[in-house]
Amino acid sequence: MTMDEISETINRSKIPDIIVDLLGSLSAIKELSELNSQSGNEKELIFKALSVLIQNQDMERCSFFILDKENYLVNLTGLSIKEHLGGDKAAQSSLKFKIGEGIIGLAAKTGTLQHCNDCNQDPRFSNHISQTNALLPGSIISVPVMAANELLGVLNISHPEANYFSEWHIRLLLIYKNMMGELITNYRLLQQMEEQIAVRTKKLEAALEDINQLKEHFESMSMLDELTGLYNRRYFYVQIESILARTKRHGQSVCILVFDLDHFKKINDAYGHGLGDIVLKDVSNSVREEIRESDILVRFGGEEFVIIFTDTDSDMGQAFAERIRTKIASLSWQAKGDEIHITASIGVHCVIADTLSQDDIDIDSLIGFADHALYTAKASGRNKTVLFKETDLNK
Repeated sequence: MTMDEISETINRSKIPDIIVDLLGSLSAIKELSELNSQSGNEKELIFKALSVLIQNQDMERCSFFILDKENYLVNLTGLSIKEHLGGDKAAQSSLKFKIGEGIIGLAAKTGTLQHCNDCNQDPRFSNHISQTNALLPGSIISVPVMAANELLGVLNISHPEANYFSEWHIRLLLIYKNMMGELITNYRLLQQMEEQIAVRTKKLEAALEDINQLKEHFESMSMLDELTGLYNRRYFYVQIESILARTKRHGQSVCILVFDLDHFKKINDAYGHGLGDIVLKDVSNSVREEIRESDILVRFGGEEFVIIFTDTDSDMGQAFAERIRTKIASLSWQAKGDEIHITASIGVHCVIADTLSQDDIDIDSLIGFADHALYTAKASGRNKTVLFKETDLNK
C-alpha cells in the first residue's frame, strides 16, 4: 500500500478525530481530578467542574441540577461555551424537575444516562411546560451523578445541533459523572467534618472556659479568708513583691500597717466564739470602708490584720492608722445584756523607694518592723498607733 493510500485510509477512518477526542477526554479527566474539594462552596466547586468539561469538549452548554431537600432537581449552576470564552453571562435558569419528569428527571429516576439525539422530536420533552415554552437545544445528554447508590443530581450537556454527540462523549460522561460524584461527596464529607470539628471546638472552648473559671474561682477561694471574706496571708505574699517593685520603679513610698484586736480572747472566753466571729467580720467590714481601692487589706491570722497602703508616706500612714483605730473603737455589740467594745493596737512601717533599693531588704523584715511597732503599742497600754523607727530596735 502506498503512502497516499495509507493517508486516504487514515482520513476515511477519522483517526485524527479520535486522537483529538481522546486527548480532550484525558485532559478533562485530569483537570477534574486536580480540583480541590476544600476550596469555595459546593456551587463554586461544581461550576469549576463544568468549566473543565466545557473547555476540553466541544459542547455548547453544561448544567448541573442538584437534588434538593424537597426531592426536586433544581438548576444549581451552568456554563455555556460563550460565557467560558468571556461573553456575557446568561441569567441563571430557574428550571426544576420532579424525579421522572423530562429527560433530566428520567435520568434521576432510572439512574442511567439519557441521550436525546433530537430534542424537538423527543416525546420526553412534551410533559414539561417550561421546556415547551423555551428554545430547545438540538441534542442533550443527561447523566445521573451518584455516590454510594445515592443520587446527588444530574449533569446535563447540550448542543444546538441535533445528533451531535458521539460515543466518545457518552464514554467520557460516564467516567466524568463518577468523578463528580466523588468530588461532591468528598466536599460534603469535608464540610460535615469541619462542622463537627467546629461544634466540638466550641464545646471544648466552652469547657476550657468553665475550667479556667473554676480554676480562678478556687485560686481566689484559696486566697480568701472564709470567715471575713478578706484576702489571706497567701494573697499578701503574692501581691507584696509586685507592689514593692512598682513603688521602687515610680519612686514612691509604701506603708505596711499591722493591727491586732486587744483582749480578743476575753470576748471568746466570755461570750463564745460565735460572737468572736461576728466581731471579726464587723471589724473587717468597717476597716474595708476606710481604705482605698488601691490598698490591700488581709487577715493575717486570728485577730491580726495587715494593710498595705500604696503611694503613702509616714504622715499619711499614721493618719490612716489613726482613722482605722478610731473606727474600730467606735464599734459595739450586745451579748448577755452587756455592751461590748473592742480596741486595736497598730504598728506602722513606711518605706521609701531608696530603702527598697538596698540589697539586704526583704519582705519578712518589713513585716517584722511593723510587728515591732505593734508590740510597742501593746506594751505602752494598747489602743494606740506606733510608727516604727530604726532607733527602736536598739531599745
